[in-house]
Amino acid sequence: METSLFYLLNASGGIVLFYLVYWLFLRNETFHAANRWFLIGSLLLAILLPLIPVRYEVLIEASEGAKNGAHTIADTFKNIPVFKGTEESTAAFGWQQAILLIYLTGAAIFLLRLLTQTFVLIHLMIKYRVTSLHGMRVVKNEKYGLPFSFFNVVFINPKFHTQDDLPEILAHEKVHIRENHWFDLLFIELLTVIFWFNPFIWMFERAIKQNHEYLADKGVLAQGHTVGRYQALLVNQLMGMQIIGITNNLNFALSTNRLKMMTKKKTSARRLIRFTWALPALALLLFAFAEPQYSYTETEIVGNELIPADTQSGKQLTIHGKVVSKETGEAIPGASIVIKGTTVGRVSDRDGTFTLIDENPTVKADGSLSTEVVVSFVGMKTVVNSITASGSAVDNMKHTFKMEDEIIVISTLVPPPPPPVPAKEEKLVQQGEKNVPPPPPPAINGEEEVFFVVEDMPQYPGGQPALAMFVQKMQKKLAKEKQLKGSAKVVFTVNPKGKVTDIKVVEKDNDAVAKGAYAIANELEDWTPGKQRGKAVPVKFLLPIEFK
Repeated sequence: METSLFYLLNASGGIVLFYLVYWLFLRNETFHAANRWFLIGSLLLAILLPLIPVRYEVLIEASEGAKNGAHTIADTFKNIPVFKGTEESTAAFGWQQAILLIYLTGAAIFLLRLLTQTFVLIHLMIKYRVTSLHGMRVVKNEKYGLPFSFFNVVFINPKFHTQDDLPEILAHEKVHIRENHWFDLLFIELLTVIFWFNPFIWMFERAIKQNHEYLADKGVLAQGHTVGRYQALLVNQLMGMQIIGITNNLNFALSTNRLKMMTKKKTSARRLIRFTWALPALALLLFAFAEPQYSYTETEIVGNELIPADTQSGKQLTIHGKVVSKETGEAIPGASIVIKGTTVGRVSDRDGTFTLIDENPTVKADGSLSTEVVVSFVGMKTVVNSITASGSAVDNMKHTFKMEDEIIVISTLVPPPPPPVPAKEEKLVQQGEKNVPPPPPPAINGEEEVFFVVEDMPQYPGGQPALAMFVQKMQKKLAKEKQLKGSAKVVFTVNPKGKVTDIKVVEKDNDAVAKGAYAIANELEDWTPGKQRGKAVPVKFLLPIEFK
């Protein structure tokens, strides 16, 4: 839904920009045919450019830490199924839903208006029959007083138009039909249904219809009809009113400007250069809608760390498992399953099952493969299981070891009983002393549960590319200012409020590099916190830093 809203806003921006170009530089020129193509073409560009943005490449050197572990998490888990409780599926009516409801209501109203107008005209064609007059298809009706054309049919009312008026009226409508002005009208009417909330789309509609009348007036006068008589005919229609939006009406935009345009001196061909004002508008839109493509070089991602491409293990271990409750035996969907020490992991499916691949397991002396799997779930105790694969001996070829389905059990967390009151405090209480604070409530497992993988991973402002660019920028800045050289790895936690906490340097080449790496992690902005089954939870990250 957000994508659709952003598209409508982006396209609306293009509509505004192109209309301003027309209004400022082209509306008073006599290049009516060129103006017609400009109006239709600019609308097409406005609605298509947001759909096909220009893409440009941004090269980030992975060796400088731009392709860090935090960035790879989104790629590692982008296909993880998300399971949310029923309480989330029936969440309160939000502002996005309200905006969508308002938009769809408006679009439905204007679509109904367009369909109703079209149905009325088709009904008139059936009721009064289409006849031929001076080589044109005509419907003589008594419903509408003013003449107008609909596709290739002209509607006139014999009560209001004498035989003397018909030649100019038919000549006028014939221009609309010959030049297929109905296509422009159908196109702009459909756009008013989609962009009804944008006032500039209605200005575009008026500009297109007004330009049609300029073209029709020019065509009538080119056939030899006198200007005075033709203008008198138009003035007689002043008291009429526009009938239907999808039709060309004889009296549309009948003002002094239209009358003056008939006798206005033809604009010099040199002023065609005014159309080039559309190029800056086009360039601005291309720039605004352009999207970066981030490219990484030199290294590959294994788990959540950067290692050279030629050092990956040639063996992998495939684990098929299921997460159930120890007490009830029921499957637990949405549990986090992670290879210990990495961020390689999955989330259990609806039936509690999962498939997890460890690309760098431990190879034992007998050729078997082993790894450790960490299983966690909100409100339950985290379990670490050691998995050993049995299979053929490991040789230089790459093998995939598949295990029997293994049941991994996590039990309900039961808080320990409160500790006894110390003897000294107990004695004071018995003696009746006041203001003795009660003992603090016990912590569960001593600290808050921290996750490596959750259903909704934390998001850095601007996404992972923004995080990569920030880290790369800080590495270059600190390396230059403090003459740092070397690498370090920083572990930090994004807490349920999105704050970066518990920053620790776990690997370092020297103390100066460690301080620089810590400073980078400490400068990170607040994140959108990660969530597990709709609840914000702390999530741990590993961030490799390299100064050159």
